[in-house]
Amino acid sequence: MKTPLTSYFVAILLIVFSNVLIGQNKTSKYHKDAIPASQQDPNLAKETLIKNVNIFNGTSGKLITGKDVVVLDNKIAKIINADGSEKGYEEVIDGRGGYLTPGLIDCHWHTLLGVTEEEFFGAAQPAYVNIFAGKEAGETLLRGVTTIRDAAGDTYGLKESIDRGVIPGPRIYPSGLGMSQISGHGDFRNVGMKPREFGGPATSAPGSDGFAWLVTGKDQITAAVRQNLFLGASQIKICVAGGVSSFTDPLYVIEFNDEEIQAAVGAATDYGTYVMAHSHAPAGVIRAVKNGVKSIEHGSMLDEEAAKLMAENDVVFIPSVQVLAQLKPLYTDPIRKAKLQEAIDGTGAAMLAAKKHGLIIGYGTDLLFSAKGRKDQLKDLGLRKEWFTSPEIMIQATGNGSKIVGLSGKRNPYGKIGVIEEGAMADILIYSKNPLKDVSIVEDHENNLKLIIKDGKIYKNTL
Repeated sequence: MKTPLTSYFVAILLIVFSNVLIGQNKTSKYHKDAIPASQQDPNLAKETLIKNVNIFNGTSGKLITGKDVVVLDNKIAKIINADGSEKGYEEVIDGRGGYLTPGLIDCHWHTLLGVTEEEFFGAAQPAYVNIFAGKEAGETLLRGVTTIRDAAGDTYGLKESIDRGVIPGPRIYPSGLGMSQISGHGDFRNVGMKPREFGGPATSAPGSDGFAWLVTGKDQITAAVRQNLFLGASQIKICVAGGVSSFTDPLYVIEFNDEEIQAAVGAATDYGTYVMAHSHAPAGVIRAVKNGVKSIEHGSMLDEEAAKLMAENDVVFIPSVQVLAQLKPLYTDPIRKAKLQEAIDGTGAAMLAAKKHGLIIGYGTDLLFSAKGRKDQLKDLGLRKEWFTSPEIMIQATGNGSKIVGLSGKRNPYGKIGVIEEGAMADILIYSKNPLKDVSIVEDHENNLKLIIKDGKIYKNTL
């Protein structure tokens, strides 16, 4: 039992430690204070004029010229005619003829998977995994990715740390732990571990903070979805077909039956949000869409039938291209190596089917288990030039991303993002070169990306 004197000293230490952290935040290279614009006193709102720019608004492939952007606090207040008076603004940013775009949105990112596979699945403490992810979040933001939709993992604490301004990083739309059936894509138990029906763990990655719930039947799925929503999930992630990273499920395997998928969709819908589903194989896509899923992840083997069904049901598509190249040197075992090649071989036809049927396509990378490999997050954009124009790809990474995260409806933790328009959140980039002419310039963010604003705050300015 603590004595009053002991409690007193503990309290003093906590206060000192808190003051040190606050001092560190105030001198951070990322921002001047520890409180994000969205939490500041509205009476102290700051009005900023951004002039001399060519504007890509996130939805049109044609640049807007002759306009300036006015930011008030953490939102875009107005888009006005250029060459007006600069008086009355607390800050004026000269874009020097650069190209102003919305912040990029990575719609399939795994925040906690920057560590190695061995570290994530138990070789490292969960605290290390989270601290590593926090460090990497700042690097992600400095690439111009101002928002990510996390596609499985316990990211609630990191999201709160970023939102409160404790550390810099992109906005996080959390899914919480994914949903996997036994022997499904999210099942990473070793063979000596029983499922929970037989006395084993409830999650698939014991030793870490978890990656997916191992659930069977509508009752377990409903409970797991509601637990994720209780913790703050903005959408729900389920696995409905085999995956590359797992060992016990070939890509053709269909996972979860109709009743189980309906249970996830029903519980999510009751809370005003939606379900996103992992599937490479078209059979998994078809079953998911028929049962109410609204977002298909990866879809590397997508065919005409599946793409047409998605279009008819307004289902969005988030392919991942760069990850397939990134995993090649990592997956040398025969099982995953074969599945990876199968996904690579199908990608071209899948992209063409998606384009033919006019699917809303998002930018998502899915990079994992390699800190070095995840630094190539932006390469996914350039690889898409095989099937899409540069304006189409930039729309995928911004305006389409806005529509995708916006599916969370009443669960949306933020305002409108991914577009340059009045009332949208002030997530703004300025490039020195035109990404609509060649999207590959985005990859060289250190040289070409001159300004990063997220939530109305400047995180980089080398104009």
